Amino acid sequence: MRFFYRELGNPEARTIFIAHGWLGLSEHWLKFGEYLADSGFHVIIPDLPNHGRSFHTDMFSYDSMARFLHDFLSNHSFGKPILIGHSMGGKIIMKMADFYPQEYQCVIVVDILPKSYPELCQRGSIADVIKQTKPELFRYRKDLLEHFRQFVSDKGWLALLMQNVENEHNVLKWRSNAPVLAEYMNEVAGSVELHKSSVPALLIRGDRSEFTPMEDLDLFTSFYERSEIVTITNASHWVFVDRPAVFMKEIANYLERYSDL
Repeated sequence: MRFFYRELGNPEARTIFIAHGWLGLSEHWLKFGEYLADSGFHVIIPDLPNHGRSFHTDMFSYDSMARFLHDFLSNHSFGKPILIGHSMGGKIIMKMADFYPQEYQCVIVVDILPKSYPELCQRGSIADVIKQTKPELFRYRKDLLEHFRQFVSDKGWLALLMQNVENEHNVLKWRSNAPVLAEYMNEVAGSVELHKSSVPALLIRGDRSEFTPMEDLDLFTSFYERSEIVTITNASHWVFVDRPAVFMKEIANYLERYSDL
């Protein structure tokens, strides 16, 4: 069972663990991880199970993912790690801190809330497109891209879909376990059950994101007694891609304020 992860910086320094989103990859966070490592942190960025070069399973649940990653970190980190997670990864780290509140210094959640997103399960959604697509039936990547463009207009999602397709012996195939991730979209898009927590928590959201509307932000503060919310302007759900410099600055400022944790 292969669990692929990137490890940067001094292993004896304070650990930051970064969990990517649905269909994401560790490479999407490499530049950011290098910045944190250069700032004196020990950084771990995995391909989450069913993604990239990590092992595949036949199911998905936030509980099992949180427990697996916690066990992994217990053997690979020094002290109490800091958790950063985007989208699905944000829900995972919230669940990790919920299960083990005394074992993490803080959570930094990127553009997601612990609520359900039923629109992600509707007919014509990204998950629905994946279920109806067999990459091996397409000879060239450009043909597969044109297929996706018939159903997906968002450039971020299009890029993510194509990054999850690889050519193996002249046959296109899913790089991640996309069919299972799509099949379990009800779980991925579902809410995560949390208890009230004193773990310091930061939510970074994009002002143009449909995942963190203003009217739902009290859901985050209702769970975290020591919560902060930062809104980055001119940013979508892919806030770390749209405004990378501002995003890194906000996280650096937050970590500096909590340097005594």
